[in-house]
Amino acid sequence: MRLRTLVAGLLVTIALAASSCGGVAARAPAVASAKARRVVLISIDGLRPEYLREADARGEKIPNLRKLVAEGALAEGMDGTWPTVTYPAHTTLVTGVRPNVHGIVNNHPFDPKLVNDDGWYWYAPSIRVPTLWQAAHGAGLSVASVYWPVTVGAAEIDWNFPQYWRTKTDFDDALMRAIATPGLADEVARAYGALPAEHRGDHERGSAAELLIRQKRPALALVYFTDLDTVQHGTGPFSRTSYATLESIDAEVGRLLRAAADAGTLAETTFVVVSDHGFAAIHDVVRPLSFLRDRGLVEVDDRGRIRAWEASIWPAGGSCGVYLARPEDAGLRARARAVIDALVVETQGAIAKVHEGRDVIAKGGFEGASWVLEAADGYAFSGAPDGPVRGPSRELGAHGYPPTRAAMRASFVAWGAHVQPGRLGVVQMIDVAPTIARWLGIALPTAEGRAIEGAIAQ
Repeated sequence: MRLRTLVAGLLVTIALAASSCGGVAARAPAVASAKARRVVLISIDGLRPEYLREADARGEKIPNLRKLVAEGALAEGMDGTWPTVTYPAHTTLVTGVRPNVHGIVNNHPFDPKLVNDDGWYWYAPSIRVPTLWQAAHGAGLSVASVYWPVTVGAAEIDWNFPQYWRTKTDFDDALMRAIATPGLADEVARAYGALPAEHRGDHERGSAAELLIRQKRPALALVYFTDLDTVQHGTGPFSRTSYATLESIDAEVGRLLRAAADAGTLAETTFVVVSDHGFAAIHDVVRPLSFLRDRGLVEVDDRGRIRAWEASIWPAGGSCGVYLARPEDAGLRARARAVIDALVVETQGAIAKVHEGRDVIAKGGFEGASWVLEAADGYAFSGAPDGPVRGPSRELGAHGYPPTRAAMRASFVAWGAHVQPGRLGVVQMIDVAPTIARWLGIALPTAEGRAIEGAIAQ
């Protein structure tokens, strides 16, 4: 068996080396070691499944992703978290549980006085349940991560470049050196010059991942590409710039495939490409906090800083949680609900629905909310404490709406010797982590989800 594996790996390496820079010519390896199994989990932020399913019709130049789709297991779409935003979704992808279980229920913590200076849920100890990297570490497997959300301080990750920023300038390089695995930043800087950081692009993140896959040969690699999300916020989904950005990300995916071939690990590696959410076009924003302030539920000082609050919001793009300082106060609840109802009228169709908090919490989102506002098509929520209650948006794309909306569906495709090729229906995000655990041969008993059997070769 070992001889067959070595031969298969050699043939794949030769085929990959002969491929052009734009794509990878090798087919999924037919032979893989029964002992060594590896997974590379790649997240492309904001990748709607149509980008993969309709690549031909859209004329996309994405040869590496096309290869994975043609030879692997492709889902029609993936139902994600509520809200459909980055940090809750990425934590669900590596835990197999919903946000109100793992504790990362939004991109940033609840901050009713706006004193957190736009800090996000960067820190791994905030996750309440076991993660894939902890399960892999406990099983004696090595783990690498490049820019995966909520990984600062993840001691079980052997080689870690966490996502974190403050200035979004070169000053953050010193910060990255401090929080990354000791010595790792120097290795990447010597090889490629630039470190992965928020003010740089996916090419730098791809460089770091390429080095880790080729030189460290981790059993589990987590790689997060952000540029498509950034571009779609600015230009909307399926814009010309979005297609160009995805094509550049495709080249990074090709680098990672070739890195595995160079390392001699391709035959035993499963590549999984996912996204965290979809995307929708918008034209206007609603500012609920400004409305609550005008109606006396939020007090500001003479410098415009929030001094006290009775009701506040936790915005997440197309959804917005409404929270009460004293949820048990029936009088406050009635007064706040009257203000919310007035907000719906004032915004003239911009708010599609006011959900009872308990209904959304039961679906895994907005822990502790009294109500959750759902924006109508074309609208999103702003957390600004002042300004008109409704007005034009500077961005043309948003997400965060309920995962039941078709535009919010995420992507899932898997490729490799342990993958059963074919087409899947709509899969669930909570099922990704247990599927990866199955491929790695490790246990993740705390997951709510179950392995996607149709994607696993028998």
